[in-house]
Amino acid sequence: MKKAPALLLALIVLGGALGAQPQGAEALVDECAAYLAAFFQGRPDARVAVVALDDRAGLGDSGLQKLYQMLVARLEANRTIHFADLLVAVADGRAEFNLDRARELDFLVELRLVRSLDKVGLGLTVFSRLQDRVVALKYLERAIPAAERDLLQARSFAFAAMGFAKLLEFEAREGLMDIQSLPAADGTMQYYLYYPDEIVIYQAREAGLEKRFQFKLTWSRPYYPTRHPEGRLLLFRSGADLVLTAGGNFAPYSLVLTFRDGVWQEAGRVDFVPFRFVTLNGIPCLVGARWEEGRNFLKERIFFQPYGPAQPAGEGLMQKPVCAAMALDIAAADGQLQAVHAIDREYSYRMYGADLAESTPLPGKKGGALAALGGKWLALSDYRRSTDRLFFCDIRDGGLRPVYEAAVAGEVRFLAAGAWHDAPGFWAGVRQRDEDGGRLLVQFWGKANE
Repeated sequence: MKKAPALLLALIVLGGALGAQPQGAEALVDECAAYLAAFFQGRPDARVAVVALDDRAGLGDSGLQKLYQMLVARLEANRTIHFADLLVAVADGRAEFNLDRARELDFLVELRLVRSLDKVGLGLTVFSRLQDRVVALKYLERAIPAAERDLLQARSFAFAAMGFAKLLEFEAREGLMDIQSLPAADGTMQYYLYYPDEIVIYQAREAGLEKRFQFKLTWSRPYYPTRHPEGRLLLFRSGADLVLTAGGNFAPYSLVLTFRDGVWQEAGRVDFVPFRFVTLNGIPCLVGARWEEGRNFLKERIFFQPYGPAQPAGEGLMQKPVCAAMALDIAAADGQLQAVHAIDREYSYRMYGADLAESTPLPGKKGGALAALGGKWLALSDYRRSTDRLFFCDIRDGGLRPVYEAAVAGEVRFLAAGAWHDAPGFWAGVRQRDEDGGRLLVQFWGKANE
C-alpha cells in the first residue's frame, strides 16, 4: 500500500520528537526493513516483493495488515530497493498476494509472525528466482505489550471518510442508467446522461449543470421491456471522429453513433454492450458484455470487437468466459486493459486479470454496484436499500484494498467513473424511497488530490 495509517504515522513522528527509541511492533518492523535494506545494498536493480505473510502470533487480520503497511512504507522510502506491493487482501490470518506478477521479480520474501511467550517473533525468508534457492533467513523478536496488541487488532475508522467527498448532488428523472463525460471542442466538459429513450447533454457550471441539448434513441425489434432498465454509455475519439455507443438490457445490440456535421448519426451496431475502448496487441477494440435480455444481470462472457474505419462490422469478434454478474466494469489505464471487476449473482466480488484469468476470490466480500476509475480506484456499494455505503478501494497494484468509505442515504442503483471539473471520482445514482414513491438523486464523489 502506498500510505501507512495516518494515526500510526503521527505516533511515529511524536515518538521521534521526544527522542524515544522505537518500541514493540514499530521496532520489529524497523529491524525487518533495516535487514532487507542491508541485504539488498549491493543489488540496486533488484526487484523485490513480499509474496507470503502469515499470522501465528494472534495479532488478527487488522494487526497483520497494519504491520505490513508500516513495512511497505519503509521499503518504498528506501531508494536502494525496487519494492512492489502485491497485496490483494488479508483474511483468516493470511495475506493473499497477486502472484501473477511474481515472474517480474528477482527476489521473493516470505514473512511469518509467531508468538514466543510475551514476545512476537518475525521469521523472514528471501528466495532468489535467478538462483532458484533460498538466499537469506532471519529471525527477529520483540516484546509487544498486550495493550499494543489490542491497538493493532482494532480497526481504524478515523480516516475512512476523508478521501472521497460528495462534491455535487441533483435530482434526476427516473430511468437514468449511466453518466459519461468528455471535453467539447472548446475544452468545456460536457456530461452525457443516458436514458433508454434519449441522451441528454449538459455543460458544467460552477455549482451545477446546464442543459445544452438532447437527442432521441431509436431501437428496432426485438425490444425487451424491463422494470429496471440498465445500460452503459461509452464515449471515445477514433481519429477525427467522436464516437458514442449505447446499449442495455432492453435490446440485443448496441447503437454506434458518430458526431458529424453538428449532429449524431448512426454508424452501425455491435452485438454486445461496450464498456471500454482499449488497444490489444496494437489493435483498437471495443470491450464489453451482454445483459440477459430483459433481466438485470450480465451473461458469462466478455467480448472483444476490433474497431476502426476500415474494420468490417462484426468481423474478428472474440469472447472470453467470466462469471454471470449483477455488476461489472473493466479497469483500463493508458488504453490498456488491466482487470475485470464483477459482482456475481450471489453478490460476491470477483476479479479477473488482464488475461481474464480469475484471481483468488476474497472470502465474504459482497457488493452491489461497482465502477473502476482507470487503473487506480474501484468504488463498490454495499447494496442496502435504505442506508447504503460506498467503499473506495485502491487497485493500482492489481489488488483490492479498501481505503475510504462513505455513508449514502438511499440505495445506490448505479456507479460510473468520471470527473467533475478537475476532480476525478465516481457518479452514483441513488434511489431514495418515501411515501410518494421516492426520487432518484445523482451524486458525484470526487478526490481532489489525485
